[in-house]
Amino acid sequence: MKEVLVEQAMTPDPVTVTPDTSVTDVAKIMVAKSIGGIPVVDDTGELIGIVTESDLVVQDTDVKFPSFVSFLSGYVFVPGSLHKFDEKFKKAVASTAGNVMTEDVVTVDASDSAEHAATLMTHKKLKRFPVISEGKLVGILTMADIIKLISRDIPVEGTEE
Repeated sequence: MKEVLVEQAMTPDPVTVTPDTSVTDVAKIMVAKSIGGIPVVDDTGELIGIVTESDLVVQDTDVKFPSFVSFLSGYVFVPGSLHKFDEKFKKAVASTAGNVMTEDVVTVDASDSAEHAATLMTHKKLKRFPVISEGKLVGILTMADIIKLISRDIPVEGTEE
């Protein structure tokens, strides 16, 4: 069987948003297009982040205030709780894609093998990767794209090949 490249399996020209796109508009686009994640690009079209369903769900979660204890007429915050609170609070009050996006985006190259990308998906526990070619965003590869590849190679019972 011939090796399939990411560029052969990906969805080309993915829907993108800018950092200034409102969270409401991002959610509307995701619902209208039935997609679980949208790459965020700057004015030059360079990938700077991705907004996924998980990033939007935090909008509806309760922000738990950090734990603290009163000590010598002052307050001491429990280690670690203030940082997590600050992170969640910023996302909860965010209003744009730039505020909620994940900046550290795992990408694959268009010339990578689809098998490599599928393995990476499993190891990183991610459902989609923006696809880059020569430094530019050219597509998106999702689990659904990988499933389509697998289904092409599996004969359906009762059919002839």
